Amino acid sequence: RSMLEKELRQRKIDNVSKLLDSTNNALVQVTGFIPAGCRKHDLIDLEVTLPDGTPATSLRGGYLQACVLRNYETTKNLDPDYKGGNRLLTGHPLAVGKGPLVVGFGNPDEPAALKKGRVWEGAVTMVERPFFLVMKKDDKSARIANAVAGRINLKFPDDGKKQEFVQRHRQLYLLEDVTQQLNDSFDSSGLGRGDAAKAISGDLVNVRVPFAYRYNPERYLRVARLIPLSDDAAVQSKYRARLHKMLLDPHDCIRAALRLEALGKDSVAALKKGLESPAPLVRFAAAEALVYLGSTGGVEELANLARTQHNVRAYALIALAGLNESVCRIKLNELLATDDVELRAGAFQALRLTVAEECRFEKLRDPRKERDGETDLERAMRRLGGENLQAFWLHRVAPNSAPAVNFAETKRAEIILFGKDIRVVAPVRVRAGEEFILSADVGDARCFISRIGERTEQRQACALQLDDVLRKLVELGGQYPEAVDLLTKLHNQQGLNCPVAILSPPPAPPLEELLAEAHGTAKTRAPGGE
Repeated sequence: RSMLEKELRQRKIDNVSKLLDSTNNALVQVTGFIPAGCRKHDLIDLEVTLPDGTPATSLRGGYLQACVLRNYETTKNLDPDYKGGNRLLTGHPLAVGKGPLVVGFGNPDEPAALKKGRVWEGAVTMVERPFFLVMKKDDKSARIANAVAGRINLKFPDDGKKQEFVQRHRQLYLLEDVTQQLNDSFDSSGLGRGDAAKAISGDLVNVRVPFAYRYNPERYLRVARLIPLSDDAAVQSKYRARLHKMLLDPHDCIRAALRLEALGKDSVAALKKGLESPAPLVRFAAAEALVYLGSTGGVEELANLARTQHNVRAYALIALAGLNESVCRIKLNELLATDDVELRAGAFQALRLTVAEECRFEKLRDPRKERDGETDLERAMRRLGGENLQAFWLHRVAPNSAPAVNFAETKRAEIILFGKDIRVVAPVRVRAGEEFILSADVGDARCFISRIGERTEQRQACALQLDDVLRKLVELGGQYPEAVDLLTKLHNQQGLNCPVAILSPPPAPPLEELLAEAHGTAKTRAPGGE
């Protein structure tokens, strides 16, 4: 508490003690995880919990005020022989975050669940965590490490300007006085502004994830490891010719495509020949590599394969999202209108990524959009048919597709209505959470939502259309957990005229499974073997 009071005073907030003593506020613990490969200004999730001994009993309806996340350590842990007291030491600022809490999700009736919550994508990282490439035992030397870094920088020149252009305003939703306090000079990566890779020692190279691989950093790790160190033209020519032949063989096409991708844009012509193959796996491997090399030549094929090849559709969708071209958005919109539940869930999530980036580009091109008060996320969600109900986002998309309802379990509180005319089917009586009841009798043109709590009792009517029901639920004080509970129980009681499901994009099988499938054999090697 003393640490929090000190920080609030530094922000020039008055009456700090009175503020913290208010029953409307609670001191909480906030934690976040910055994954490997994360770049500065990326978004991460936060977990918020009430500490032991707190008088607060629930975080429901709470909002996390702007806070700085740091790493912490104790003097005794740093030096067991330290003779002084075991003091807590604060480290560098690593992230800043704030936002509405999602509390009680999945088990809203359990008291313990009300003492912890999440703020999905609620923090902006202020540092980056590059990948570490460790040299093999027989290659540990400064010469080899610098050669590796040099080849990576040559094949994948750092796109810092493009990254900065896209990411620069992600942190604008945070308090300006908080961001100004961050120690921007702290950088443990060792990477300079223009470096994609840098040799840190004779056995270690730090690698920054390029913009093209921002949604699939694991692929970049594979490709970076396949960049040949040799500059010999004759050797390169023979190597490339062998890869051209391998690409057309379904047994070797995935390995060949990764190696051609590692050779850079000179491989585009060869990869386009792979699109003519009768084998779907060959066409997929070629199209995916083309997209990561910045070519739109593989977009049409990836969209077609996403419809027909279940084992590769997750990789196809994420590649389409990463290219950031208008043709990709067109194809994703087409996939959004299919009746395949898994495919359109994946298309929705991929489209959301591309639209959000498009909105950030527009704001940077047109400074007037900076002053309209609408965040990048709000603008992007609105373009996706979204409506901000404050408790969650409600989307109405693909009106000509089969009706269905999806709700998200991670990353964002949102409900997606596919198709049109989704409505409650009477008779029905459903309890949502502890306080809300939805009811409708046969022949009713309306339904009723009641809230019965310790201090309040309300009952209001609304239309049978699901979007009206959800708006009324929020109007009466319902949050996202209650909305999801309502949808789940309506589905179980056949209380809607369409199915309800979790927003579940297609799973991405490990690449080793695709390789094993290509060879028609069981997986025999550990993950990562190339």
